[in-house]
Amino acid sequence: MNARVVTIQLHPGKTEEAVRIYRDSIVSAAKQQQGFKGALLLTDPTTGKGISISLWETEADLKAGETSGYYQEQIAKLGQVLAFPPTREVYEVSIQEIQQGSTGSYARVLTSTVKPGKTDELIQIARDSILPVARQQGGSLGMLLLNDRTTGKGISITLWATEADMKASETSGYLREQLTKLTDVLATPVVREAYEVAVQV
Repeated sequence: MNARVVTIQLHPGKTEEAVRIYRDSIVSAAKQQQGFKGALLLTDPTTGKGISISLWETEADLKAGETSGYYQEQIAKLGQVLAFPPTREVYEVSIQEIQQGSTGSYARVLTSTVKPGKTDELIQIARDSILPVARQQGGSLGMLLLNDRTTGKGISITLWATEADMKASETSGYLREQLTKLTDVLATPVVREAYEVAVQV
């Protein structure tokens, strides 16, 4: 499975309008596309930053949406609310475990770069060591791990029932313990961001 990650910067006060357009128009168009498997829209109303993550059965399905004009049409729908042109990245989905029927309220996004040749090791650590512990955390609703083997960039998105649950996982030492497991495979420090889950399909 593959993911298209689109990072957007919204004009001040335009987050609600962007969410409405995404939920009411972009998602319904996505559902008509071959290979579409789901989407998340994460927003930070304070900064106006947003991240759209759409999941696709194959890389060919994802790319077909770009060559057909579908992707450009969806971005155009957001034209009035975007402060800058969006950035687009493509990743393989290494881990996708989201509780069925659950809708997260908050998401923690961790971004880093993996050392050359260490992507498979990172995925194994995440799957065999981090994920089992994550399932035990109060309010934990799932995890997405995205990797780009060409650039080494990796993104982890964890979903949480409440903001308090997400913050508790940081103050308890849980997050620090999990990141320590990755010390030998990461090339750059982890950048941590928190978002509201605006749309989850």
